Amino acid sequence: MSRVQTIYSLRGVFNQLLEDAEMEKFMIPAYQRGYKWSSFGDNSQVEVLMKDLFAAFEISAPRYYLQFITLKEHGKEFEVIDGQQRLTTLTILFSVLLEFEDVAQGENFVAGKLNYQVRENFIKEYVYENIQSILNSEDWDSFLEKEKKSAVDINNQDVYFIYHATKAISAFIVNSIAPARRKPFFDYIAENVLLIVNPLESNVSSEKIFINVNKGVKLKDEDLVKGLLITRVPLENLATRNISETEINEIRTNLGRQWDELAKWASREDIRSFFKIIDSTSSLGWIIHLVYPEAKGSNQLNPLFTYIDTQYQHKKLTASQVFKSLREMMLRLNDLFTEPELSNLLGYILHTSKNNTIFKLWSSIALLTKRSEILAALKKQALQLLPINVTNNKLDELSYEDSKDKIFNLFLMVDVAKFLPINNSRNAAPYNFKRIFKEDWSIEHIFPQNPEEFDFTCIGTSDLTLIKQLIPQQASDLLIDIPDFQEAIIRVYEKIKGSETSCEITGEEVVYVKHLISRNAKDLHRLGNLALLDHSLNAGLSNHFFESKRKIIVQKVSAGRFVPFHTYDVFSKLILDGETSLHVWTKDDINNHERYLTNQVAEIANYLKETD
Repeated sequence: MSRVQTIYSLRGVFNQLLEDAEMEKFMIPAYQRGYKWSSFGDNSQVEVLMKDLFAAFEISAPRYYLQFITLKEHGKEFEVIDGQQRLTTLTILFSVLLEFEDVAQGENFVAGKLNYQVRENFIKEYVYENIQSILNSEDWDSFLEKEKKSAVDINNQDVYFIYHATKAISAFIVNSIAPARRKPFFDYIAENVLLIVNPLESNVSSEKIFINVNKGVKLKDEDLVKGLLITRVPLENLATRNISETEINEIRTNLGRQWDELAKWASREDIRSFFKIIDSTSSLGWIIHLVYPEAKGSNQLNPLFTYIDTQYQHKKLTASQVFKSLREMMLRLNDLFTEPELSNLLGYILHTSKNNTIFKLWSSIALLTKRSEILAALKKQALQLLPINVTNNKLDELSYEDSKDKIFNLFLMVDVAKFLPINNSRNAAPYNFKRIFKEDWSIEHIFPQNPEEFDFTCIGTSDLTLIKQLIPQQASDLLIDIPDFQEAIIRVYEKIKGSETSCEITGEEVVYVKHLISRNAKDLHRLGNLALLDHSLNAGLSNHFFESKRKIIVQKVSAGRFVPFHTYDVFSKLILDGETSLHVWTKDDINNHERYLTNQVAEIANYLKETD
């Protein structure tokens, strides 16, 4: 079968394929189940096929791929191991189309090409020669009544499905395809709809192969690539040396196993979360995209397969080269994932923004082969993401309202930096970026910007002290957005400023206290009052005061819940200078935290500027 190609149009399957292989027809063996494609309902297999073919025709897709057909030589016939449902449905489709006046002059290339070992009489008599007997019948029962004398096996179950597939296809053509478009539709599916041919050696067990072949599953783009490679790689070997059919089969089996290993790696949750692979319908597709990025922008229905097949047909790529490139890409990505320092820098770059993807990043490191080159490139990109003046390592002026992304980048790097070999004080260790990918981290105020959890009957000493530090020293400097609240807010302001150890708050004063703090405590938005938390924990803490937040965080950590390392250190005051109480948050703590961040960023920047 060395002349057999990999891909044929539907016309080519029934004509050229048989000619290339010097075969007369396709034989559907008795051991296979009967024809079982359903035709009832919008989601039936026949209806879905017709909709898909018509949709491809409507957009003039240059190519539309159906599934594989697996064949084996059997005398002068091709034994169909997998594909009889498709070949039968396509035979019915072309036979029905040719019954319409607008298409009648088209070539009937399907007639006589299927040899059913158990139901040949029906296919020959009612599809090839007298399909009008089905099309003109009102229903199955009336058809049986009219034809019972001339059809020996007409009441067979799979004949029932063939009958209804014929009726459904005819109805679809009548209802969905205008007369003037039926001949163009016929020509389109004959020439632009393709099948991939998977030939087997003649001495394998047909029944065993049949049992292990998938049926009825619409192939994905990457599956088509797999079929192309597994089919063509052995034939490339055959072109350079004499190998037996048994060796060809062994090569295909080995390639299939290697492909499955690649797909398993590419499907791992830790791998996909680290590289931010969101598409859950694909396993190996994202790696193919990385190797051949020019294929991704194609408007083809199967862009990866179309690109690779086109390159193959024009002899710009061999199947062996494609397979080797995919494996090498997996190995390179795995090296980046498992080497802690490279992994932490790459992970930081990928997870600082939703717009950063491995596909955008890869072009900058794809040609680098030395670890030192890759490390330098990642350090450079990480440095560019930090909100600093790279000349003096000083932090930019950052506004919480306008610079949330930059602040997120800063706090994430401070957390990741604990796992980088900065100042040679520690070895690199892997950082768990899976948390960021799954938990949607965000910036949290340590002292709340909009406090809800008050003991509104009395503001205690520690909270009172901080509030007095945060609000303006003069009533004339207050920012009051609601004029009707002005007098009441000023009264509450003066009441708080005049209190020494505690402040009694009445029920009607609650709203004024909230407005006073949220609109006038400017230091709340300073870096020193911010930390990083996952979305769910942040939502649960957002309006609590420091002591309540600290207790909740400690409880979460004790229960095994992950909290960013820097955030835990801040709420535990492990990294803050000064002697303030563990249970209160003060303006000195805000200043000390900001000072710590400034020093950390300077050290991180120096590390990122280092080159081997």
